[in-house]
Amino acid sequence: MFDAHCAVPPATLIQLAAAVKPYEVLFFEEVAVPGNIEVFKRLKEHIAIPMATGERDHTIWEFIPYLHERCIDILQPDVAHCGGITQMRKIAILAEAYHVPLAPHCTTSPLGATASLSVGASIPFLLIHETAPGALQWGEQFMNRPWTVDDKTGYATLPEGPGLGVSIDLEKMTKIAADPNYKWKFPRVTLPDGSVADY
Repeated sequence: MFDAHCAVPPATLIQLAAAVKPYEVLFFEEVAVPGNIEVFKRLKEHIAIPMATGERDHTIWEFIPYLHERCIDILQPDVAHCGGITQMRKIAILAEAYHVPLAPHCTTSPLGATASLSVGASIPFLLIHETAPGALQWGEQFMNRPWTVDDKTGYATLPEGPGLGVSIDLEKMTKIAADPNYKWKFPRVTLPDGSVADY
């Protein structure tokens, strides 16, 4: 996949898509600013590689125009941004009606990733799941990750019991929160002048 992070001009994306087409890129992600349906439609006319979006959308209503206009091939809701498990399931059901698969985005913690993977396991059109190892490492300081990923197949194995299976060590979390020397920060992409390039 190629993540444009809403930062690549449409004309450049069209050229890039033509250049990388022989390499079987799974999809182009975040090709335009959320909600800019006209740009998505223009890109859809010129790009033969599947396009995905949704990690920055917050409600089921924000996903409907992509589906209605058929200007996107894959939806990427983020369970932490779109309203939680129930809302993500609603988005998945809407997408299923249009035969659009999901590639959920999740850069939160083991709790968020487990919630997102659980939704993914319950829907028929799951393509792939995205998560950020750095966010998982941060959360694993005070909570368990109840799922594993098989190194050979890439498939995640979810817990079999009720609930999400995540337990939080409140004592560790309180200790980390109270430590004035604790310096972990979410990884950011910064420009040479120190400004944030993206979230």
